[in-house]
Amino acid sequence: MTGDRRKRQLKILELISTRAIRTQEELAETLAAEGWPVTQSSVSRDIAALHLVKMGGAYQRPARAMASVENPDERRIADTVLTVETAGEALVVLHTPPGEANRVAVAIDRLAWPDVVGTLAGDDTIFLAVRNRAAQTAVVRQVRKLTQTKS
Repeated sequence: MTGDRRKRQLKILELISTRAIRTQEELAETLAAEGWPVTQSSVSRDIAALHLVKMGGAYQRPARAMASVENPDERRIADTVLTVETAGEALVVLHTPPGEANRVAVAIDRLAWPDVVGTLAGDDTIFLAVRNRAAQTAVVRQVRKLTQTKS
C-alpha cells in the first residue's frame, strides 16, 4: 500500500471516529474539505479495505470480537488503536484517533508487557520500543488480538 493511501485511510478512520458519515459521497466531500481530493471509486475501495460497516446509518469500524474484554487498559487498546505496524527490528508503531495516543500508551505502560521496554506517544502515534525481533512479533500479535485489526 502506498504511503498516501495509508495516510488517507488513517484520515478516514479518524473522520468516522469523530463524526457520523452516512454515505460515500459525504465521505468523499469531507475528505476533500480536509485536503484529500478523492473519487467515489477510491472511497469505495478504502471502505472495503478498512472493512467498514454501517451501523445506525453511519460508517464505523466493525464491532470488536473481544467485546468481553474486562481489563480497562486492554479495553482502551481494543477500542482505540487504528493500525499496528512494525519499523526496524525493535519498534512497533500504533496509530490512534487524534488526542488518544497518550491514553493508549499509559494503558500499555500499566499492563507492563514484559516485551515492551518503553512507550513514546504523540497526538495520534505511539512508538513501542521492544527488546528484539521476537518481542516485536509477540507485541504485534498481542495488540492485533485485542484490536482484531488486519493492518
